[in-house]
Amino acid sequence: MPPRAAADRRSNLSRADWLLRRLADAGERMTGPREVVVRALVAQPGVINPEALSYELHPEGVGRATVYRTLDLLERYGMLARVHLDGCHGYTLCDEGHHHHLLCSGCNAVVPVDATGVESEILRLADELKFRVDTHTLEFAGLCEACQKGTARKRTAR
Repeated sequence: MPPRAAADRRSNLSRADWLLRRLADAGERMTGPREVVVRALVAQPGVINPEALSYELHPEGVGRATVYRTLDLLERYGMLARVHLDGCHGYTLCDEGHHHHLLCSGCNAVVPVDATGVESEILRLADELKFRVDTHTLEFAGLCEACQKGTARKRTAR
């Protein structure tokens, strides 16, 4: 975990409170429905399915548009990353700092990884080919150890 995120966690903030504080510090409005979405996101394991989240929060008076706007906002600030698993897009919560993800297609687990070695090789290749890289997406999908052994419980994408 990056030093700043670790320092925030040592102050005993819950992950939801930490995300909400970061949004408030950035000047974003803190509405009741936005807080409900953030707290629901933190409670979700693995890959978060936006449609399932909308369906889950509808009884609490949170509309689909609010869910998607909140997801977009959190992604813009780097607190969420959009991921692709089984042909669908979803989201995963992120701490600060650049990283990538291992996505389990069996149980929807998400494992952050440092892929700087892979990135540096891609940048070396791009330089060799006289290509300027402006942005990139790097995801790895497969099966976690528990799913390979058949011991993982299937988690639904939320």
